[in-house]
Amino acid sequence: MTTTETIQTAAREILTGDLSAITLPDVLTFVSLIRRSGKLVVRNGPAERSIYWNEGEIAFATSNSPEHTLGQFLLRNGKITLSQHQESLRRLTPEMRAGKLLVQMGAISPKDLWWGVKNQVLEIIYSLFVWNDGYFIFIDTYEEIGERITLSINTSSVIMEGIRRIDESARIREKIGSLDIVFAKVAGSDPRNDSDMEMDEDEMGIYDGIDGRRSVRELIPLAELTEFEVLTILYQLLSARLIEYAPVERTQRTIFLDVEDSPELLKTVSIYNDMFGRLFDALQQAVGEDDARDIFTSALQTSDSNELWTGVFFDQFGRFDENMLIANISELPFERRRAVLDEGLNTLLSIELFEVSQHLTSEKKVEIFRFISDQKALIETN
Repeated sequence: MTTTETIQTAAREILTGDLSAITLPDVLTFVSLIRRSGKLVVRNGPAERSIYWNEGEIAFATSNSPEHTLGQFLLRNGKITLSQHQESLRRLTPEMRAGKLLVQMGAISPKDLWWGVKNQVLEIIYSLFVWNDGYFIFIDTYEEIGERITLSINTSSVIMEGIRRIDESARIREKIGSLDIVFAKVAGSDPRNDSDMEMDEDEMGIYDGIDGRRSVRELIPLAELTEFEVLTILYQLLSARLIEYAPVERTQRTIFLDVEDSPELLKTVSIYNDMFGRLFDALQQAVGEDDARDIFTSALQTSDSNELWTGVFFDQFGRFDENMLIANISELPFERRRAVLDEGLNTLLSIELFEVSQHLTSEKKVEIFRFISDQKALIETN
């Protein structure tokens, strides 16, 4: 039985195909042009997304990935607290909608619910733009979506935004590697005093919220924006030199590295960080953000006995705090630092590579192995 045959339908199949041969934007454009009502189901391994259409416009979307639930989306974007999310899960029943329950609890307002549903749907659709493999089928029938909020989303705007996000994600990740980063305003660079600066209300709101103390994670709930939109604005403000990284307060440990020692060690750590980040990105595309984080964290926990990893954790992009890692070897004798660092990093990389490779396609494995081989060559010349 083929993949498309496993998608049960009670109506006519208008279009089926393979994403490796037909790109997602082309599929979305086709469904929009024929202006049919129906359901587009897309599968890649165990992951499945369904997009519901009403006369050529997107009305709703669902996902079987845990990170795409409404509760997780609201939690990730600072609209509810962890305790509110956990309480809603305890009280949720098959007959109760998660959004309706959160409103009844007073955790969110009806306005927040509408915002959350719309942007949750968009996030589900945007997650498809990184899929280069998988199967799709468009079913010519309009299924009732129960009591869920239905939308009317223009397909062309979704395609443009989805493509833009793919192009921007790597640059944003490079500049803003963690939600715990703190930014400060650049002295004397107020956009209100610059007639050439044209910033909208959302951009000014984010700029005004930057105070040198709030982390990116704390800025997100202050705006009626998604995490990605806040990160995009911060990237733009950083590029325009309106904000800068806030000075880091060293309250835990002092790093004692010789001047001739630290640049080489930091370069090695940075190269490994690039490898871990690339591995996490590939894993996240294959299994979703939550499962990818669990796999990465589990592998790191196997190295807990190694003091190199004390207090070190991966951020949302699969990268770790380079300064913390250097701090953990700073008090070792000069001649042992490089050896301890190389051994610890290489051991963890091998563990992560073994775990991640079990979830990747053959083509993706080759790509990852080639990248890691190239990066290790850089280390050997370091």
